[in-house]
Formats: sequence, C-alpha cells, structure tokens
Amino acid sequence: MSEAKRNTQLDGWRALAVTGVMWLHWAPREWRGPFPFEIGLFFFLTLTGFLITRILLWERTRGEAEAGSWKWQAYRRFAKRRMMRILWPCYSAMIFAMLLGASDIRHHAIAYFSHLSNFHMATMPKWPSGSAPFWTLAIQVQFYLCWPLLVFFVPRRWLATLFLGSIAIAPLSRLICEHGFPRIYHAEAITSSALDYFGVGALLAWAMDRGMPIGNKGLTRIAWIALVGYVALYSLNEMDHQIAGLQYLQQTLIAIAFAGLISSTLAGIGGSIGSFLDHPAVQHVGQLSFGLYLFHSTAPLLLGWITPQLWGPFFQGPWLSLRLLSFALTSWGLAWLCWRYLERGKHA
Repeated sequence: MSEAKRNTQLDGWRALAVTGVMWLHWAPREWRGPFPFEIGLFFFLTLTGFLITRILLWERTRGEAEAGSWKWQAYRRFAKRRMMRILWPCYSAMIFAMLLGASDIRHHAIAYFSHLSNFHMATMPKWPSGSAPFWTLAIQVQFYLCWPLLVFFVPRRWLATLFLGSIAIAPLSRLICEHGFPRIYHAEAITSSALDYFGVGALLAWAMDRGMPIGNKGLTRIAWIALVGYVALYSLNEMDHQIAGLQYLQQTLIAIAFAGLISSTLAGIGGSIGSFLDHPAVQHVGQLSFGLYLFHSTAPLLLGWITPQLWGPFFQGPWLSLRLLSFALTSWGLAWLCWRYLERGKHA
C-alpha cells in the first residue's frame, strides 16, 4: 500500500512551527511576550507520532495481507528509510556545530552521536549554546527505533491500549522527574515525558485506520476544549498559581489540540488561513523546516565568527532586528544546502 499524497497545508504548519522555535531561541524575552513559541516543538512531535504510526499501520496491513515472515523485514525497511532520511543531515549539523565551537557537543560527542543527548541535557541547569535542538532529534531517533517493534508485534486489538498507555506515562514521568530526581532540570527532555505527543498522534493514526473520517467534528470539539485547558494551565503556571497535579497534564492537552489540528488540516482548511498555509513562501519554509531546525542554533555561531560586529553596541534596540534578519538568512542558506544535498529525493 502506498503512502498518501503529501499534504501541503501540513507543510504550512511546519513553517509556522519552526519559525516560532527560531524566534524563541533568537529574540530577547521582551520581544517574545507571553506566547509559548516552544509549542512548535510539540507540534512536530505530535505530527511525527501521527505520520510514523500511519506508515507503520500501512506496512502492517501490507505484511499481513502477504502473510509469511514480514515483521523483521518491514522493520529493517522502515529503519533504513528513516535513518537515511535524518542521519546524514543530523550528523552534518552536529559536525558543523563542533567546528564552530559549540562546547557541549565537543565535550559530550558520544552522547550526541549516539542520540542520547536528551538525557545529558536533562541534567544541565541551562540549555547548551549551539546544540540545544538535538535533544528532540535524539528522542525522535529513539522513537523511530522502538515504535515500529510495538506497532508490528503487539496484537492489533491491543494497539489502542498501548497508545493510551503511552499517553498516560508522560505526565506521570514528568511528575516523577520533578519530585523524585532533583538533578533533572528539564523533565521534558526525558524520553518517557514526551510519549504523550507520540501517543496522541499514534491514536489519531489508529482511529483513522479504523475508519474515522478526517476532520471529524467530535475530535475538533475535543481539540478546542483541550486547547482551552492548555491555555488555562499555561497561564496559571506563568502566574505561579499552579493547580496541584494538573500542570503535568498541560502538554498532553496541547498534543490533543494538535491532533485535532492535524485532522482538520488533512480535510483541508479554507479561507484566508488555508491561503496563507498554501502560499509559496510559506511552503518553501515548510519544505526547509528540518534543515532550519537543525542549523538555526549554529547560525549565530557562524556569524559570530565571520561578522562579530553584529554583537556591537549599534545592533541594540530596534536595530537588533538586523541581527535577527542575519540569523534568518544564514539559517535559510544552510537549510537550503541541507535540503539540496542531504535531504532531497528522500522520503519525508
């Protein structure tokens, strides 16, 4: 069974997500305001859970139709495709960061190149300069290696329970990390704490595989309720008025909201929002989103080496926008090279 045609509007959301992440990492706090631009990361993880599980369910259906010993062959085929898709760009970005002087990756290269850097970064009081984005990539590689085994080998009648269980594990993991492991400063970087994104996306793929139509109105209503809940919990957290226990469900709620967004996007979004998502410039950014995420943290390092004047007293206040524009153009150039020579022609 072949994969569905690529949805261009999802690429539009990818563009917005990666732009938000870059703004989070580049712009000063007073320019960012209260908006949680980090939700772009959560969108990518939820989308990964959905897309990968959908592919795996298709592979399982095809394998079961052909009968015979298909599971390990399907696993090797999937792993080869995914590793070819992400490892060359990822390792290139890591080496590039090392050459530019990103100190943490130089001192902990084994953790980075073995895709265990998320556990290393979880114990750091501050995110490392020039290499922080690799924690999410480490989690995704771990997901790519382990998730197919579950989807292929667990009986179909248990898959929904498996996905629901993974969703439940994540808030529990965040609670345990916060109260039981004081040396973990970033619980979100622990793999088990990210399972609700993958699980919610996987549950959406399972429901669609079982016949749920895209753009399901019931899911849309649930997604809006989840979004309201996320905004409420996020706002209370920002005001330091947490409701005991509920803060650990905050990220689960945004994952559910994103599942509704993905479903609605697959059905097609019309009006001005749909036109914006389909705009060629937005599509271009979405196409380069993987490379932009990989290289946006090293772009300032490169510019600091080439044009240190960007950090001079002139580039303050409103003129800081010129420095940010330089970051954006450099990141675009690096991402385009990544797409042209390392990603192009490979499966998305």
